[in-house]
Amino acid sequence: MIVTIVTPTLNAVDYLKECIESARRNATRGIEIEHVIVDGGSTDGTVELARSYGLKVMQGKDSGIFDAINKGSFNSSGELLGFLGADDVMLPGAAAAVVDAYRKSRRRWVVGAIRWIDSSGHGLGGLAAPPNWMTPAMLVCLGWNPIMHMATYFSRTFFEELGGFDIAYRDAGDYDMFCRALKKEPYGRIAQPIACFRRTGVNNSAIHGSRTAAECARIYAQHGPSSQAERLFWRVLLKAYFNLGNPDWLLSKMADTTRTTLKLQPKAHF
Repeated sequence: MIVTIVTPTLNAVDYLKECIESARRNATRGIEIEHVIVDGGSTDGTVELARSYGLKVMQGKDSGIFDAINKGSFNSSGELLGFLGADDVMLPGAAAAVVDAYRKSRRRWVVGAIRWIDSSGHGLGGLAAPPNWMTPAMLVCLGWNPIMHMATYFSRTFFEELGGFDIAYRDAGDYDMFCRALKKEPYGRIAQPIACFRRTGVNNSAIHGSRTAAECARIYAQHGPSSQAERLFWRVLLKAYFNLGNPDWLLSKMADTTRTTLKLQPKAHF
């Protein structure tokens, strides 16, 4: 089976080598990895690095990250399509786990767990794959997207049926896409972590917070319940699910909150 990994890039040479090599290591007997790089005009050697590995590189201006992913996806040949950021890492055995879940679940998309890492690759905790009993309404009540794009794979036919990502969204196109997919059918769940999400502080949603929030509000208006009581119910339930199911993540959040509180406390003067 061919598994396509699409990576959009723009001056991503610092992390791209690790990304490419992590994908290449997932090629096994019976699984071919097709890694497609879609570059938006890099000037730092990104394209040259990708080509040195013999990867297919598509160049040209695009209308944002989701437009780039669409271009790479629709111009590839894999039966399964995955999306890996240039600064993210595919874990060993990920492709085999994806193919296995796809075949056994007989679902047209599958979602796995992830690990968070910092810019140096140090672990920051993890996030288990979310429950596949979620509906779009439940998902948007949470207020953020726990379905991680670097751990999500679509069959080509399902991706085409969905029309790819809606490029009207600059930051929350994955959130919108996953809601639309959930509206049609649940996903196959992969319990193990299959990718590392690198948190650098300059991730798209981090540097465009207000724009991301506005896009999430649009998605909620389309898929969320009209009842505020229902919204609160699902939000509380899912928060409890994720906190209890991800103890290292919960401890990391508590530590971040403590550090922020200490920074905000007024200094004593003697």
